[in-house]
Amino acid sequence: MARATKKRAFFALYCTECMEQFGKRVENYKILLNTTNTNPKEFTIRKYCPRLNKHTLHKARQISRAQNK
Repeated sequence: MARATKKRAFFALYCTECMEQFGKRVENYKILLNTTNTNPKEFTIRKYCPRLNKHTLHKARQISRAQNK
């Protein structure tokens, strides 16, 4: 049986365009990232923003396990 050696951490994805327009981070998605393979500071992805009704660039911000609920 293989042992899990890679660490995963919880991250919230927030919309960069909402940040520019409204001045606050609006967290739209919560994901698990493998921190050994990806750099969370450079992680960006295009996702749908329900407030702007279009696909925008989202950046990751680390959150605790308690905030993931």
